[in-house]
Amino acid sequence: MRDLSPATLTSLAVGLLVLLVVGAWSIFHTPPRPELPPPRAGEAIKAEPPRSVDPELLPTISYSPAPVSLSTRASMPPRPTHRPTRPPTRKPSPTPSPSSPRPPAPRSDELTPLPPSQEPYLRSAGGGPETFIDFANARAEAVIVYWLDYDGHRQQYAVLQPGQSYRQQTYVGHPWVVTNGQGFGLVCFQPVDRTMRAVIR
Repeated sequence: MRDLSPATLTSLAVGLLVLLVVGAWSIFHTPPRPELPPPRAGEAIKAEPPRSVDPELLPTISYSPAPVSLSTRASMPPRPTHRPTRPPTRKPSPTPSPSSPRPPAPRSDELTPLPPSQEPYLRSAGGGPETFIDFANARAEAVIVYWLDYDGHRQQYAVLQPGQSYRQQTYVGHPWVVTNGQGFGLVCFQPVDRTMRAVIR
């Protein structure tokens, strides 16, 4: 085998170096993720004037009379003034009664509400189809609607007064969180591929 000239050795070394750089570039270069633009704020939002709230959507508070009235208090035995020296016993946990109030189940045209504790784990992901959410405030206080961006940060989109609602353009895979006026999370929503209501109770 004959000796290679210095020019040939140099060109081989440069060729190998170019192959290494191109190979490393293709390995470490990740293509940009297909993120969709953020939801439109001005084009697709349709604000409605405040309207009367459906009584079924408002939370109900019921008060029951005190278990002891003034007339029956006199006939009750006096309370002991000293505590018993028995070791404390653990009481069994109460079981829910069939008449205990439960949060109303969402109707077929409503998005399933997610607890606000899910917010730290939610962030927008690109690639979903365009859709709409009809936000409706059924609370007795103003609420704030936020889009959770690609980093999971809140981006404010609307303030809804009691009884007010509006339609928001969004994408499947873009979560939303609703808070009270102090910024405490009330509920989260994940849009689906058709227009649905998001009722804030």
